[in-house]
Amino acid sequence: MDSTRPVFDQLNKSCLDRQLPVDIWRSSEHLAMEERGDKLSIFDINHKKPPTLAEITLQLTDSNVKSSDDVKVVDWISDGIKAENDQWVSDIISYLLFY
Repeated sequence: MDSTRPVFDQLNKSCLDRQLPVDIWRSSEHLAMEERGDKLSIFDINHKKPPTLAEITLQLTDSNVKSSDDVKVVDWISDGIKAENDQWVSDIISYLLFY
């Protein structure tokens, strides 16, 4: 523990210098440790991140190219808008959970 203390202190100082929400992270940690259950998901570093807008666009484009049906522009645009909305919702939820 003593050997990691200087690095830990340096990391904390760096976070504070960048004005990152360290206090909020600490309170989220304490809440998770007290309430357990779903609150512990903040410690899950292997959670699947939502796809980026570029990945979603690529998926939409690939699925339309491979399709033998006629491309329905309205459906394609609708899928794109939904994907973009899903990305925003996911980003907002992530922000609320971690900040």
